[in-house]
Amino acid sequence: MKMINKYSFLEFEKCPVRGWFAHNSFQKSELSIAEKFRIRQGIEIGKRARNLFPGGILVEAMEPNEAVRDTSLLLNNQSVETIFEPAFFDDNFIARADMVRKAQNGLEVYEVKSSLSTTSRIRDYIKDLAYTVMVIEDSGYRVSDAKLILVSKDYRKGDEDSKLFDTVDVFNKVCEQKSDLYLKKTTAPGVINSSKRPDGKLSYTCRNCEYLSSCFNLKREFSIFELPRFGKKKTELHLNEGIFYIKDVSIDDLKNDPKLLRVYRAITDGKTIVDGRDLLCEKLTSLQYPIGYLDFETVSTAIPLYNNIAPYERIPYQYSLHVLKKPGWILEHKEFLFSNPSSDETYELAKQLVKDAKECKTLMAHHASTEKSIILWLADRFSNPELSNQLKAMSDLLVDSQSLIENHVYHPEFHGSFSIKKVLPALVKELSYEGMHIHNGDDAQYIFANMALDNYPPGEMAEIRKDMLEYCKLDTLAMVEIHKKLIELAWN
Repeated sequence: MKMINKYSFLEFEKCPVRGWFAHNSFQKSELSIAEKFRIRQGIEIGKRARNLFPGGILVEAMEPNEAVRDTSLLLNNQSVETIFEPAFFDDNFIARADMVRKAQNGLEVYEVKSSLSTTSRIRDYIKDLAYTVMVIEDSGYRVSDAKLILVSKDYRKGDEDSKLFDTVDVFNKVCEQKSDLYLKKTTAPGVINSSKRPDGKLSYTCRNCEYLSSCFNLKREFSIFELPRFGKKKTELHLNEGIFYIKDVSIDDLKNDPKLLRVYRAITDGKTIVDGRDLLCEKLTSLQYPIGYLDFETVSTAIPLYNNIAPYERIPYQYSLHVLKKPGWILEHKEFLFSNPSSDETYELAKQLVKDAKECKTLMAHHASTEKSIILWLADRFSNPELSNQLKAMSDLLVDSQSLIENHVYHPEFHGSFSIKKVLPALVKELSYEGMHIHNGDDAQYIFANMALDNYPPGEMAEIRKDMLEYCKLDTLAMVEIHKKLIELAWN
């Protein structure tokens, strides 16, 4: 019988169906560029964390029984203090700790994560560690302490590895979580190892689950999961009453929220709904020309790419700017992409941006708070008062196209999202990200990170740069066309 690992068990703890699928190795879709990069970076973080424990011994065996045997030998070897990737099993369960260190009263168990020590996911990581501790104890060892090793925001490129990490003692919280996991441990094997998939229970947690269709023969499209900010309480109430699709929701349940009513009307009528046309017209009329349509691409990595950059600090490496001087005029396009990704060219980017946008009296961005934060980050980064003031003035010109849509327009094909990737194909059929080599910002940033780390052959760089520029250009061209569509919707 196949051993139950941490991933399968914790998936089971969330939902028996997810645990069953995870344990039975059902084929998943191919990993994205972003997922592959994050996995590689996580492995690198794990390796660097081992430098905190000089003299530690790595359990290299991958086969579970061999790994458990080698771990036992090392634990019984008095000359070995720290073991990396030790394996433990108990009945149906197996766990591999990132590292254990022998102490006077038992084993100290460490879990390494590539997240910042300020992460909001700390409770999930404690649960990960609690599973590992539970299996270690049930295999006959005493655990005296449990700690998380997380990335420190104070680290900078070139620092010693000891500065890369913060160690957080979570032993008491692990003990609390462990008692909850024991309740699941008794029932998990019978469910996970069954040849029959367990029945699921439809709930709020199913809203983004890839197994929604196979579990319940239901589609997320046009369901209450697409109602913006409907919330867990209301969602659960409707699901308990057998109401899943938006068309079946009572309009009385939505009457106090104009946005929800707009979504309901769009779904039930099967067409674009525009509310507050007069106010939308007023907002659009107030925009001063020339208008610049701006989009940045940024990269954020656990191990900084450049000097004086913190882990996960967001670095703008590219922008696209379409400029429309007057309605009906020829559209101008300006762009910037680091010429040498291995060097920090944010200063050059900032100077070029000020030059390219100098005539603009309005800057439109989709989810403009992101662009504003980037511009202000640039303004604070350099000891150039003139450039700083120009950037700060530029940030005051920003208008959010996403808010214009979210407060006035809904199309059934938005499917509950107001991101540009959903809005564009719904409102502007002529433009699409389909068929592009790069078609989302998550992949784009890690393609750039790979460029900065020289992970591509020199012969491929020219084509990759071309793809990067085309992707970012489409983002701002999309804003131009969405703006046109908003004008059409407002006045028709």
